[in-house]
Amino acid sequence: MLQSSAYSKESLCVLVTYLAKQGIYSLGTVQSNRLVNCKLPDKKTMMKKSVPRGTYEEQMTEFDGIDLTAVTWKDNKVVTFLSSYVGAEPVGQVERFDKANKTRIKISCPHIIKEYNAHMGGVDLMDSFIGRYRIAMRSRKWYLRIFYHLLDMTVINSWLVYKNLKTTEANSSVLNLCNYRLELAEVLAKVNNSFELCNKRGRPSTSNSVEMEIQAKKRRGPAQHIPPKDIRTDNVGHWPGNCVRSRCKMPGGRDTRKTGVRSVE
Repeated sequence: MLQSSAYSKESLCVLVTYLAKQGIYSLGTVQSNRLVNCKLPDKKTMMKKSVPRGTYEEQMTEFDGIDLTAVTWKDNKVVTFLSSYVGAEPVGQVERFDKANKTRIKISCPHIIKEYNAHMGGVDLMDSFIGRYRIAMRSRKWYLRIFYHLLDMTVINSWLVYKNLKTTEANSSVLNLCNYRLELAEVLAKVNNSFELCNKRGRPSTSNSVEMEIQAKKRRGPAQHIPPKDIRTDNVGHWPGNCVRSRCKMPGGRDTRKTGVRSVE
């Protein structure tokens, strides 16, 4: 996807050409005034009533050895596309509602439009996920903003992989994005974080049935915070300590003594 407002007239074509030489072919909407020496009609000309809906015009050029195609198309509004791998042909048809005749009509639709609609969902979905729980830290340094954005993208991609893996498991609960970020931050901050290691080496096995019973016990009502599974099973720094009287979190446990187990951090 391209965002033409972020680039100058020359740098936009340079970017598309550079990506094409790296084997990354791009397609996106652009502002017509960002295209150098482009002869596409302006918006005022395209929006005239004499120009029917579905009208399009295509211009092609070669920039630094790469073929570029610019297409402007009139739908409800005029939209302009720039691509390094696809053009207007073959032209198809799409249905639109005609307000004047109050009926659905078919208009011409260049192939570049269908290609754009087929692949635009992932970018919009990623922007939606990032906008929900964005890193709130602010900085005037531009490279820190890029780092925070890349970190948000990494977390969201890992969450999508986590959801796909969970769908293959039977009777498994899936964390939403908010709880996943919270648990991920807690695990990264606490796992294997201790001054002393236990004598026993290796990670103890925890069956899925026990984990499911623990999650079911948490859903019954308010309870004290239970560390995530990765922290409970890291075999690091779990020592007896004085805790508030409470029921054992282990399924089937009824011990209510004041002596509990805490993680040494």
